[in-house]
Amino acid sequence: MQVLILGAGITGCTLARLMKNKGYNVSIKERQDHIGGLCYTKRSPNGILYEPYGGHTFHTRDSYIRKFVLNFSDFNNYKHKKGIFINGILRHFPLSLKTILEMENSEKIHKEIKERPKLPDLTNFETYAISKFGRTLYRLFIYNYSKKMWGIEPHELTTEYIQNRIDLTDSNTHLFEDDFQGLPVNGYTKFLKNMIDGIPIELNTSDFNNSFYDLILYSGRIDELLKFKFGNLIYRSLRFEYKNNDNWENDNYGSINLPQHAKYIRKVNFKVMYQMKTDKSWIQYQEPIALNHSNLPMYPIYTNQNIELFNKYLIEVCKSDKIIPVGRLGLYKYLEMSQAISLAMKMIPLIENWKKLNPKNRYLEIKKILKN
Repeated sequence: MQVLILGAGITGCTLARLMKNKGYNVSIKERQDHIGGLCYTKRSPNGILYEPYGGHTFHTRDSYIRKFVLNFSDFNNYKHKKGIFINGILRHFPLSLKTILEMENSEKIHKEIKERPKLPDLTNFETYAISKFGRTLYRLFIYNYSKKMWGIEPHELTTEYIQNRIDLTDSNTHLFEDDFQGLPVNGYTKFLKNMIDGIPIELNTSDFNNSFYDLILYSGRIDELLKFKFGNLIYRSLRFEYKNNDNWENDNYGSINLPQHAKYIRKVNFKVMYQMKTDKSWIQYQEPIALNHSNLPMYPIYTNQNIELFNKYLIEVCKSDKIIPVGRLGLYKYLEMSQAISLAMKMIPLIENWKKLNPKNRYLEIKKILKN
């Protein structure tokens, strides 16, 4: 069976390796001039390993995923710690009850936390956040950050993105508590290059002839695949700026959230994340912006309207006996790296049985996988 993978990001490379290992004839086409997608890695002018599309930390508690990724790279032992500036003071993130005791209005905040409902309010992003943190904390570190990040009022968002992402802790902890954490020691591009070793790949192209392939795993935008026939799915993107050897407030933190900054959403210190022993640094500042022709779609914006539009596209694509949408853009779902690998693994049985299923069952299987 001839299988074409469109896109050489983490999803495309994972699927290529998994399908190749199962004995399929696999090839890859990538629109960009490099592999890696959003976790593409390069060197800064002063020699720091960094990711031009934002810092990515790998973490998982799944032993199967851990075993899989270690086939292609060693990982450093970096465990991600994040800071956050609130009212000009650098705090630890996620916020802990210990940190709250040191803040202004701590009594009010504690009162609101004690009065939280037993179950969070799932009406929308804002009601969920207030029901988890109280109105004062919500205004201090969530509202401005979220409005800046998504470009719309938080109450217009569903709870899809915020659920299980942030919570109050009893004491200062790492951002993630998974037992396996780190970054590939030579960066994600080298890691993914090793993953697709021996698999033919063409860069700078996404053109393909349907008749040459039995299956096409499409990791591009699902709305673009259908020539935007139902309208555009909306994404948020980022603009990046860099400061060479800029002051970094605390070397314990690989990134620092800036919820009250007028422009930037956060900043990243790649020297910390890649654990590089150097007196130089390369600080990345991230500014959320609307998607346009000169940047990349990064974050699906989870409004009810966008989710309904995605479902419309998914129903239509599932009518194809050959083209299968995969990954963040194909399935309109924000995925961390271990989640992207996990989702690719879960899709293998569906991919192998795609031609045997009718369009309705293809759709239902994808929706089931996305819920897990």
